[in-house]
Amino acid sequence: MRKLLYIFIVTFSITSCCDCIDNPIPESTGDLDWNLYPFDTTSTPYPWPTFTANNNTEKNILLEDYTGHTCTNCPAAADIAHQLEANHPDRVFVASVHASPDGSFQAVQPPEFNIDFTTLAGNTYVNEMPGFLGNPMGTINRQSTGFLNTVWYFSTDWTTAVNNEISSSSLKANIQLAYNYYEQTNGLFIHTESEFKDNLTGDYNLIIYLLRDTVIAPQKLNNGTTEHHYHHHAVLSNNINGTWGTSIATGSVANGDVFYNDYSYQLPDPLVDSTYNIDNLSLITYLCERNSFEVIQVIKTELAP
Repeated sequence: MRKLLYIFIVTFSITSCCDCIDNPIPESTGDLDWNLYPFDTTSTPYPWPTFTANNNTEKNILLEDYTGHTCTNCPAAADIAHQLEANHPDRVFVASVHASPDGSFQAVQPPEFNIDFTTLAGNTYVNEMPGFLGNPMGTINRQSTGFLNTVWYFSTDWTTAVNNEISSSSLKANIQLAYNYYEQTNGLFIHTESEFKDNLTGDYNLIIYLLRDTVIAPQKLNNGTTEHHYHHHAVLSNNINGTWGTSIATGSVANGDVFYNDYSYQLPDPLVDSTYNIDNLSLITYLCERNSFEVIQVIKTELAP
């Protein structure tokens, strides 16, 4: 399947001050791929979103589950991740990343394992974030308190790490996302607001994952069998704005700084691959410090027609 990708990015920063308008939306946001907008903008103006004040006070958790379809210990880890997500609705968000340094558990092996679940981003993360030993391992907001003080945690430690992160972390940033989807072109227009809630040093990037909520495909189990109708959950399928996302702050950021970003992206054709039906897709959007990899806030947006 040939995947078409269009990404156009504009960043706006609003620093809090006495005369600033709360959460302003820029009148001009630069180039988006208007070929994905199936109407004449002169007769049907594009519906730009209006963000209201973000009153969220809680830091959320990104749990990245590094897995593989021939990894026999991975289904048990996936169960842990799924249960943590269920135990903490709207606070814990799982992304299943099919990656390892040698790619052995992710390899396409016909006739059973015909789907390549790997992504460029996943392959990069597992090689550039030091300390990965093997599937299944995972990250919890990429906090560097995992195995040997790396970002990597064994699945048996995920529950403790998630609970610690929920109970001890202060809110450093908030994110809002709005989108418009056009079935005629498989066009997705994404608009984000990133608002910092603390004075921070570091380089901060905004990253957006495209997830398929469920993909039914074979998975090896630890009893030596293969489950041919296994439900792969929250599968990382691409990065909307690149592996390391969009740089929105370099060196430092102040409490009250607000950044707006806009993207356009052509989704894979669901007539070619039905797992890309819009109601099977979600976005995970997060802010991370580029040097330490730490995730300071994350949200999940389920897509719909």
